[in-house]
Amino acid sequence: MPFVKTGRTDLRAVSINPKEHAKKAQGYLRKAKHVGAMATSAYPGASVLHTKQEVKLVTLAAEHFRIAGEQQWIHSAQAYAQAAALASGAMMDSRQSAELYAEAAMVMEKLDTDFANEYYRKSISQHCDASQYKEAAILQERMAFNHYQKKNIESSLDEYERATKLYSAAGMNDSADQTNDRIAYLLGKGGRVRESAFRYYRNAINQSNQNLKKFNVPQAMLRAGLLLLSDCLRQSSSELDFSEVREMVEHMYAMDCRFEESREHAFLSDMMECSIQGDQDRFADCVYWFSSVCEFDDLMLDALGDIKNVVTERSEKNKTT
Repeated sequence: MPFVKTGRTDLRAVSINPKEHAKKAQGYLRKAKHVGAMATSAYPGASVLHTKQEVKLVTLAAEHFRIAGEQQWIHSAQAYAQAAALASGAMMDSRQSAELYAEAAMVMEKLDTDFANEYYRKSISQHCDASQYKEAAILQERMAFNHYQKKNIESSLDEYERATKLYSAAGMNDSADQTNDRIAYLLGKGGRVRESAFRYYRNAINQSNQNLKKFNVPQAMLRAGLLLLSDCLRQSSSELDFSEVREMVEHMYAMDCRFEESREHAFLSDMMECSIQGDQDRFADCVYWFSSVCEFDDLMLDALGDIKNVVTERSEKNKTT
């Protein structure tokens, strides 16, 4: 139950009557329809003023439907979308239209994220028309997250790709880098491990060219190296081939010589040595030591699990020979 301030310090509870707010919303829609009919018959200058009034009335209806509760949320979203269409049409106000479509999407998000994404898409289009790339990118990320929640990884990746481009267009390089990291993570979780590895690798190269982000290079390279190593191990038969991993690492040496002296590089080298020798004890010691200074997420644990399987397999072979 909400509260309203009735004096300097007094707060009193106010009950909401959903039917009353729904009735008010219907009243605003009737008024808006009447004003809209007047706008079509008015002279050009008055037509815009009537449309502004119509947008205001439809927006008020949307807000009252929203207050009326879950049963009226779909009507709220439709009213916001109606107001947005009016704003982008006769008024040619892309910014207001984008905000109203975003409100429609946020209401629908509680009911159906697929419908919400359609409204987000319209809002993004209007934001781009108004050159508001930052706002468009933020909404694009929300769309991506909605797809991710429904386990639709491919659609989520597509939306994150678009968000990255929009952040870059807005000059928000930090946000673009974070979105790129998210893309790399989702590629790995979706089973596209090699693509994920090379995405992290490109992220490391990009960060090596930015003075304030050079210290992130070892961590990005470790993720790229471990993912590529795990993919190489899964594809190899009896002979282990780490040439791609070594080539990737050596290329990074040329771009940032400090990587060679980092603990991430030492750990990656240890993982390759353990795989070759089948040394389970050394593998366990290295992982235990490194996890105390750098926490592994689920994607890295998956990669380490693949490496561990190979280490165990080769250890068993060594015992039999």
